[in-house]
Amino acid sequence: MKRLTIALLAALLLIGSVPAAAQWESYGTVTDVTAIAWLEGGTLSVALANSSNTRTTVTVSTNTVDSWGRPVFASRQVSIPGRTIVLETFYPGTYWRGELDVRVSGGFRGFKVPVQNGDIFQPDSYIVAANTQLNVRVNLDNLLDSSGQTRLVVDDYYTTQGGAQDDRIRIESIGGGLTQVRGTNTIEYVKPYMVLRMKTPNIAGLTTLTFGMRKSEGPSNWWQERIEGPTILVYGRNMRFLGTSPYDDNSGRVAR
Repeated sequence: MKRLTIALLAALLLIGSVPAAAQWESYGTVTDVTAIAWLEGGTLSVALANSSNTRTTVTVSTNTVDSWGRPVFASRQVSIPGRTIVLETFYPGTYWRGELDVRVSGGFRGFKVPVQNGDIFQPDSYIVAANTQLNVRVNLDNLLDSSGQTRLVVDDYYTTQGGAQDDRIRIESIGGGLTQVRGTNTIEYVKPYMVLRMKTPNIAGLTTLTFGMRKSEGPSNWWQERIEGPTILVYGRNMRFLGTSPYDDNSGRVAR
């Protein structure tokens, strides 16, 4: 009886340990792979960066389905050489409900990758070399309150994964609004915008860069809303970027 009890307890412990190992991790990496994703029109781009010295293989998949209950794009296995960034392109279309779900997995571990869009923030690129200038255009039209009393405060500095050296964010220019065409009685309206400039950190390996801003409305400015900015992948001299690669023989499925 005692042996039977011990055996049952051991079985319960074993069963309880399996789901924990198969859970999706909440952070943005699996082993040495970091991923970011962004959507432009009907094109979904997923950048996969392998910071280890050896090749690794991951699977990009989705739980988002279309009107017929099918995944909006087929899962894809991607082989990433060591110290390399590959860019995979998908075409999910526009027929789905809710947020577009993107997942990257390797073995029993994986993570969900937030899908960025250009509704507010439009960086020059989502993959940028270290120690270079980066401009981010910010569409202000949807952020301005109808009361006419809106204040936007951009972060003074960006933050990086792993605490890499950061740099100050500067407002390069502000434009848009109502303007009069010179010499005429014509008024034109351009959606207001601003351009932010920053220098990416001087690193040898890999990191991610992000920032945000605070929005307040009304004369008191006591209530503030946090608006998160884009997540940028920054790579140094010890990493290589294979460049844009559509779903063909030039994608991440390469052989060493």
